[in-house]
Amino acid sequence: MATAFDDVKPWPAKAPPMAAAPIGHNKPPMDVEARAAFDAALDSREGFRARVASLLGAADRASAIDNDTAGRCGELVKQIRAAVKVIEEAHATTKAPYLAAGRAVDAAKNEIAGKLDDAKRGVEAKQSTYLKEQEVIRQAELRRQREAEAARRREEAERARAVEASEERAVEPVTFDPPPPIEPERTVIRGDYGAAVSGKREWLAQVTDYEVAFIAVANNAKVREAIDTAVKALVRGGVREIDGVRIWSDIKASNR
Repeated sequence: MATAFDDVKPWPAKAPPMAAAPIGHNKPPMDVEARAAFDAALDSREGFRARVASLLGAADRASAIDNDTAGRCGELVKQIRAAVKVIEEAHATTKAPYLAAGRAVDAAKNEIAGKLDDAKRGVEAKQSTYLKEQEVIRQAELRRQREAEAARRREEAERARAVEASEERAVEPVTFDPPPPIEPERTVIRGDYGAAVSGKREWLAQVTDYEVAFIAVANNAKVREAIDTAVKALVRGGVREIDGVRIWSDIKASNR
């Protein structure tokens, strides 16, 4: 805007409006927000934190030296259990929206990554089919070379025997070691962007007799861990005699 006075600067142009801040720009980090929501859920129960402190102190002072004190300990355990239930409910309520958000992200990730994994397995299956075909050709070439070498050695032996017979002199029989297999080099296929593709031999196994196979793997740590888990499940289910297992009972306090 122009001015009629030379010593007065023009009126400044109207500044452009500031862009609106995105929704949630001033929210705290998610972990801080989640902890605050959990604390708020607990604090909504008036006096709950003081109650927790009281229960903890009572647990420190508790003793069970006769029927009366053991009974009071049972009442204290019930009150502690009720407080834990309140905390677990607050935890579940607070965590629910974050779990739902996590499941939504997982679903989106699995949808895309799953398709890519399927595509990768499909491509690898095509590679494996091709490489198996090439291995058949390679083994056939090995057999051809071994047979050719054996034929050559037989011809040499026959010529040697013919020379010996013509000279009418006895010689020790000629023997030859079997020819060593000639391994053609495996071809490494290189992609345009640096990928190197080659076939590798993979050893596979299938158990046909579990009792016999168990003897070979009985000392494996993971096998023993699996046995411990299976035995504990059987004992909890009521089994009281298992060969090679010591089973006994013990006393544990139960408050109802």
